[in-house]
Amino acid sequence: MVRDKSRRRFLQLAAAGATSAGVSRIATTRGRALPAVGGPSVIGQTGRIVAGQSDPDRWARVSFDIPFALTPVVIMNPVTANETAPVDVHIRKVTRNGFEFRLEEWDYQDGEHAAEELHFLAMARGVHELVGALLNAEAGFVAANTTAQSVSFTQSFSQRPTVFAQAQTHNGRRGDAAGKGDSITTRVDVAGTNQFTVKLQEQERYRQFHRSETVGYIALEPGEGILDPPLGKLDSILGGFEVDATTQTVTHDDYPLEFANDYDSPICLADMQTLAGHNTATTRVSDIDGTGATVAVEEEQSADTEVEHVPEAIGYAVFEDDALLYV
Repeated sequence: MVRDKSRRRFLQLAAAGATSAGVSRIATTRGRALPAVGGPSVIGQTGRIVAGQSDPDRWARVSFDIPFALTPVVIMNPVTANETAPVDVHIRKVTRNGFEFRLEEWDYQDGEHAAEELHFLAMARGVHELVGALLNAEAGFVAANTTAQSVSFTQSFSQRPTVFAQAQTHNGRRGDAAGKGDSITTRVDVAGTNQFTVKLQEQERYRQFHRSETVGYIALEPGEGILDPPLGKLDSILGGFEVDATTQTVTHDDYPLEFANDYDSPICLADMQTLAGHNTATTRVSDIDGTGATVAVEEEQSADTEVEHVPEAIGYAVFEDDALLYV
């Protein structure tokens, strides 16, 4: 089944040329500037991609507009719901210049997936301040496996931050060259202002050993505002943004998010902030428009057909498509 509103948005993007026949071919990648060596004080890039997975073994390459000074953290979640087969995004080979990704269905599935709209945020590692609203941000890396571990922030946030985490490598469960049996997702539990818990999850049928992966995380302080332009470009168009989280009420049923601001072309990141349900699950999004979106928790069915999930909190961040993140 295809969600009508998401499908309409996909068709609109397709008409504009932002589609891909398979994940190995991307017609359009829309993004923003990054911190270049000797360049302006830009710490991040947002982007929008429409891609499908016609070959489960193929990866697509995304190139940044301007190289980072150091390897950044890349978050590319959630996946839209044009096709309802369970799916997540896997990232690998993150460099100063770009990264590779694929739509990754679970190991019990065929691996082919219809085109979905994907949003990403790349951020320079370190502690930052979103100038327009004086909100703190932090990006970093941690080694993680299927055992939950605690990660301490470099800074102490004044409010519990929204944390996005995603594997940046593709080492695999057995580390075999074929990479079989290694579909994963990353789960976090954000309990306070000083730290969070992170772990990898394989499909329920396995849930045993998975080799350590490098997980990137971006923590954003809740709030909203207008991002300032760089010095010397004070007449530039300013982009709005907001960061927030729901209460622990989101389940497998559709849950509406209402944005605090109106957006012309929103970039929306969203993911679970709690680990209340221990069944393997991801976040899916649909009905994205200028005023809101719909999210739901999606379990896979490798071990059983039951997909009901206990309530979780969903954190989200929204940026205007042409917004820049400056220090």
